[in-house]
Amino acid sequence: MEAFHTLSVEKSLELTESSPKGLTEAEAKKRWAHYGPNALPESKPKPLLLTFFEQFKSPIILILLIAAILSFAIGETLDAWFILAVLSINAVIGTYLEHSAAQKAHALKSSVKTYANVLRDGRVRRIEAIDLTIGDIVMLESGDKVPADIRLVESRDLMVDESLLTGESVAVEKNASKIYDDPELPVADQANMLFAGTYVTSGRGMGVVVAVGLQTQIGRIAEMLAQKSEAKIPLIERLELFSKNIAIAVTVASVFLFFIALYQHMEITQIFFLILALFVSAVPEGLPVAITVALAAAAVAMSRRNVIVRKLAAIEGLGSCTMIATDKTGTLTQNRLQIQAFVTPKDVVDSPDKTSRELAKTILVANEAHLAKPEDPSSLEGDQVDVAFAMFALQKDPALAEFLEAPRADVMPYESAKKMAGAAIKDDGRYLHVIKGSPEVILRHLHLDHRQKRELMEAVEEWAADGFRIIAVAKAVANTPKIEPLLQKMRFEWVGFAAIADPLREGVKEAVKRCQKAGIAVAMVTGDHPSTAYHIAKELEIAMSPEEVMDAEALNRWAENGSDPKEIEDKRVFARVAPAQKLQIVQAFQKLGHYVAVTGDGVNDAPALKFANIGIAMGLSGTDVAKESADLILTDDAFPSIVSGIEEGRRAYDNIRKVVHLLISTGFAEIVLVLLSLIFATPVPLLPIHLLWLNLVTNGIQDVALGLEKAEPDILERPPRRPNEPIFNGVMISRIAVGGFYMGLLAFGLFYYLLNTGGYDADSARNLTLMLMVLFENVHVFNSRSEHLPVFRINHLQNPLLILSVIAAQAVHVAALHIPLTQKLLSVEPVPVKVWDELLLLALGLIVVMETEKWIRNRIGNNRV
Repeated sequence: MEAFHTLSVEKSLELTESSPKGLTEAEAKKRWAHYGPNALPESKPKPLLLTFFEQFKSPIILILLIAAILSFAIGETLDAWFILAVLSINAVIGTYLEHSAAQKAHALKSSVKTYANVLRDGRVRRIEAIDLTIGDIVMLESGDKVPADIRLVESRDLMVDESLLTGESVAVEKNASKIYDDPELPVADQANMLFAGTYVTSGRGMGVVVAVGLQTQIGRIAEMLAQKSEAKIPLIERLELFSKNIAIAVTVASVFLFFIALYQHMEITQIFFLILALFVSAVPEGLPVAITVALAAAAVAMSRRNVIVRKLAAIEGLGSCTMIATDKTGTLTQNRLQIQAFVTPKDVVDSPDKTSRELAKTILVANEAHLAKPEDPSSLEGDQVDVAFAMFALQKDPALAEFLEAPRADVMPYESAKKMAGAAIKDDGRYLHVIKGSPEVILRHLHLDHRQKRELMEAVEEWAADGFRIIAVAKAVANTPKIEPLLQKMRFEWVGFAAIADPLREGVKEAVKRCQKAGIAVAMVTGDHPSTAYHIAKELEIAMSPEEVMDAEALNRWAENGSDPKEIEDKRVFARVAPAQKLQIVQAFQKLGHYVAVTGDGVNDAPALKFANIGIAMGLSGTDVAKESADLILTDDAFPSIVSGIEEGRRAYDNIRKVVHLLISTGFAEIVLVLLSLIFATPVPLLPIHLLWLNLVTNGIQDVALGLEKAEPDILERPPRRPNEPIFNGVMISRIAVGGFYMGLLAFGLFYYLLNTGGYDADSARNLTLMLMVLFENVHVFNSRSEHLPVFRINHLQNPLLILSVIAAQAVHVAALHIPLTQKLLSVEPVPVKVWDELLLLALGLIVVMETEKWIRNRIGNNRV
């Protein structure tokens, strides 16, 4: 594409085959058919059926499908239908939740159409922006959204807010007469160009459309998003590894079992029966549903805390992040300039309430802001500096709006060459003249000696050193309406200067501290000026030294030298960053081993949002491109909501680990039970239908309740988990081994005793063994509530659903012992109360064993994930 910022107006019109009179309607239609609509391609909504089938992609679900096929093959159809039923339930829940999240995200998209004033057939017409084409002449004024990429033809006091594209919070001046030599000049420095998606804050302009749709700067970024991100959600990585390990373990155990069975001259049918029992024992059928429920509960909790989840797995990912790369403008700050203090020769006015009415009136004179709604002082529009001055004055007294709207006797518009603006109004029979602008320029028009000017500039520099933008104000009262003569005669007197900043969002400082306390690094990635970015970062304690700041030039050198991630490892502020550089920064931190969450609202943030491990878009101020690229959307645009999301993410992962511990340890106990029966040549202690009954009915109630556990008290005081840490770390393996061996050995010991000493037949022995396993699982659910807190220090009333689930699980099993249909299906019978009490004592021993393991582990310091 031609670098139009390097071309003159005449050459630009020539290349676009246009003229200052615009195109004819016929020519515009012809070009529109050639270049296509001025819009970005919209992503098609995912079909509901495809979403449903995607729920079956998990390796663990494929293992369950194999178990179902085996069940059908050997005639155990009830087992097979049990497995298929739970998979279907999981798929329906997952489909509903993902579809619901997609609908919520779509509802955030703006339905307001963009229009443009365009010259067609020599007259101005208002058309939809989608109908613009190359060569159209567009007229723009304050408040307009730039509809395409435009080379300015004319400009008058034109200021444009490009923050959504460049990250720069202050409106930039545009000038049609500028021409540049550098074809690679950054977008932020192209003063003769306007870019789609930006906003005109003041002034007027006219330009020729040079790019539409995908050819615009927004379009180029959209094309970058078409590439597939290789970053994976931590939960997906962990579950993929977990499923792979289960598959390997089950396969190895099945082969081992097969050869032992052949050695013992068992029939092939019996061998398949044993292998099926092993499959059912090893595969946690309830895990997919429990994980979905845990994530769904977190999604609901996060939506209440202003976070919309577009993908369920992203919940845990946010809890796993080790770094947040955040935009500054609109994310940490309000993207709204505000006067923090007005410094007069006598006082520092740090609040509108403390200012005098005379000062408030004065700063409204040289001001081009206007009220969109005359009755609403907060509806100010215009240049951000003018809006900041007007807001400061009107907060003192809304009635002063009359001075804002009063006719001007003379106006001196702001020009970058002059670095000041001025205006005069008639006041009490005379004319009040006010000028504002750069302090050193304003001082030239004051009748002060060198010492007085130096003292004023020292005060200015002191405030500027703290990162404030300084705008000075001076006034004069005269009988003449003209400003210029008073400037020449230095008749103005110093009023003071405004220290202006883009204020921090409420709660941001505390949120950053909470992130850092949780062991999560925070880095600022912005298009703003390095000094401004550093001062904001210093205030938030993101960076405490200028050495931690890196600007665009340094990033370019870094990229040219090979982009070694270690060179930016200690950097925490990246300023004047282009979209491609932001993506490079994110990928560099990922290479350093970080799980990176990226926040942003602008088009410039979209590539990094997509390629990060977790992309977080702003719901209120964010562009549609940013929202489509993100995994999570903040409905209130507030950085503190991210901390809430991190807390919910960590809670979700903790609960998933609790569910995994419960299911795998009881499953391991069942494997021990099956293998011991083979080794000691006894009948199988529990039939496959019994194992499914345990795993899908009894456990199925409890693990769902366990997935709804509240967050543990210290959840945000722990360091992040190591990014490469598997679900089965040392703590998990220790707990599963101790609990599983205790349950499996004791259950087999009971079965063996009943068969050989107690005088029970196989079915009666299985009945009591099944009851013991039910009691084990009901007791073990309380052991699973925390990996490091003693069971007696847990508030068990905090999750009443869990207690009810234990009662319900026991009641369901007791009922099954007495209902003829289930008696026949499960080959069970009622258990006497005395025997039930004895079995309960054996089961309660599991608490003693697990508390001992926890105490030993705590003593050696390995008590945390």
